[in-house]
Amino acid sequence: MRFVFLFLVLAGLLQAQIIGPFLKHEASKSLLKSSAEDYPLTIRGEGRFVDALTKSGFAVQASNGNIATVIVPRDRLEELSSIKEIQTIELGPKRKLYNSNAVIFQNVGVAYSKGYTGSGVIIGVVDTGIDFYNPMFRDASGNTRILYLWDQTASGSGPSGTDFSNGVEYSQAQINQDLASGSPHSVVPQRDTEGHGTHVAGSAAGRHLTASPADTLHGGAMDANLIIVKTTLLGADISNGVKYIFDKAAALSKPCVINLSLGSQYGPHDGTDVNSELIDGYTGAGKIVVRAAGNNGGDKVHYYAKNEVSSDAIQFGYSSLVNMWLEAYDNIQSVSLSWNGGSISNVTKNAYKENNGIKLYLYPPDPENQKIAAYVVMENENLNSETFTLTLNGLSDDSGNNTIERHVWAETDVMNAPYGAFTQGSEYDYSHYPYTLANGACAPKVITVGAFISRESWTAVNNEPGQAWHIPGAGAAGGIADFSSIGPTANGLQKPDIIAGGTMILSARSSDATYSDYYIPQAPYTDDFAYMQGTSMASPVAAGAIALLLEKNPTWTPADLLSYLKTHAQGTYNPQGLASAQVEVKTNPNSWDQVFGWGAVDVTDAFAPQAIDDPDVSVPAGYALEQNYPNPFNPSTAISYQLSAISDVQLTVYNALGQKIRTLVNSKQEAGPHTVTFNAAGLASGVYYYKLSAGNNTIQTRKMILLR
Repeated sequence: MRFVFLFLVLAGLLQAQIIGPFLKHEASKSLLKSSAEDYPLTIRGEGRFVDALTKSGFAVQASNGNIATVIVPRDRLEELSSIKEIQTIELGPKRKLYNSNAVIFQNVGVAYSKGYTGSGVIIGVVDTGIDFYNPMFRDASGNTRILYLWDQTASGSGPSGTDFSNGVEYSQAQINQDLASGSPHSVVPQRDTEGHGTHVAGSAAGRHLTASPADTLHGGAMDANLIIVKTTLLGADISNGVKYIFDKAAALSKPCVINLSLGSQYGPHDGTDVNSELIDGYTGAGKIVVRAAGNNGGDKVHYYAKNEVSSDAIQFGYSSLVNMWLEAYDNIQSVSLSWNGGSISNVTKNAYKENNGIKLYLYPPDPENQKIAAYVVMENENLNSETFTLTLNGLSDDSGNNTIERHVWAETDVMNAPYGAFTQGSEYDYSHYPYTLANGACAPKVITVGAFISRESWTAVNNEPGQAWHIPGAGAAGGIADFSSIGPTANGLQKPDIIAGGTMILSARSSDATYSDYYIPQAPYTDDFAYMQGTSMASPVAAGAIALLLEKNPTWTPADLLSYLKTHAQGTYNPQGLASAQVEVKTNPNSWDQVFGWGAVDVTDAFAPQAIDDPDVSVPAGYALEQNYPNPFNPSTAISYQLSAISDVQLTVYNALGQKIRTLVNSKQEAGPHTVTFNAAGLASGVYYYKLSAGNNTIQTRKMILLR
């Protein structure tokens, strides 16, 4: 009788329009299960909906404005959906997981020289956990730098003193007890069997005290303490992890940067989904979230059209999820789906149909963005070679703007007619595509990070002497990584915000994960380090540098930080000098584009010596100091400038500490253009400044980067 009752309950639930498609999908699968199951859900409501949840006996985990997270038993889903103040209930799919030279490229050494190494800031990571035995997360005494570790995947009652009721929390003392026990994981059983979270944490805040050369194998915020959340990868748990870390950091009176190297193509890609809004709401002064852009830049995951038509047929291959979002206030009568040997016809709003493991949903306008959405959920691998056609029936331009925009995203590379293919040069074997950012990376207040090619080749334990591995057709150094997702967002927001190195990053290795020999470095780094690549790796590289900025400016908001990043970014370059037809690099930092954002992270100007800062005056008419070219350079670069009259000219080079290291010009010169070559032979890699003075006037100071 219990099964019959549950079937009736869930059958009614599946028709409820406030329930998201993945929750409906999971609920329908659970009909065949006899065991209890809890769902971590994100809910949007109106009025006093949190009070209504509490009065009904639902344990609210966290809330912010009109959004809350709650864990709900399977047999109470219908009761939850009957609360009249609730507008939407979302489960969503599990998010996918998305670091050496890349850290140094951001000129973190300038911050270190001023005493900023991360000790005044907290690094938070929500990911697959961490190998806390890795030396990168231990101090000189062998104790852990991890203050708290919340394992959401473990069975437990949640962190003490919080409203979170799932998982197990471990303290710094417990981790140290385990480290000293001689019996690994006897006190703290958490392990990172994926290796992803360990690698990410190392890129943001790892520091190996014995590895040589140590200065190429640390995270940006190398002395920061960490708070780690091992997540289930579900949206509500990720959001809860963010709040948990920010709350812990606030209790310690420290600013905090949280890295999220995970994402999905599920959602409207405009920042209006419940988890994006919830995470945005948790940010603020001294609270920054850095997020990977996604790894679909070279994949056919997106379709787009905006012409006025009454119907549209969109073709794609098998994918676990395909979701279509219609322009706000436009309308559609029904959707259909067909493939060889099967079809689903005329699904209307508030309904769904299923055939042979394929489900098709059509949702009414979302209350937050007024967009109608259709979802295809596939769970029949026998159909993985089929071509599917999604037909949109009865389209109408109810918004009255003479367009009917249709965005369609798939989780995998399956679109027959992807939108907007373009090339980044002949070094790439395939195209890039716009609108391929992960949905969560489209949130307005997160700092979204793409990846550029910071390492083209690498040596591993399976290399022959003198050989290195290289991936042909994947671009060249300084270019965008072939996988890095491309902007903008669906509503035209300028993202990605920034880029960081993300190819074959050498960072912390988890002893509990399995690695191919291709990604294990040669001695002496074999035991503690591994190579990984992706925007998952670029994001923590950037997060570590951003943490140094926040350490100096602890009250910065996301808007303050972005204001700095977009006006103090640096470009990229190809050390072989390949032409733009071969590989496009970022030549115009501080100018946004959909591939590189505003440019690569550069902390230099936040810590620049005051003695050579630009004076707060305009450049005299007729005078100009140009940016050196190339930049970065090795070992020589050209510096050009313009004089409006005969002048006593000084052109001087300083290091990052403000010390004069070279005078290039000290003479009277005629009016007109001039060019001087600066040869940096014998100087160390790093940031340098060059200052032009004419008579008693400082004309301008600019920054250049020597990168050997």
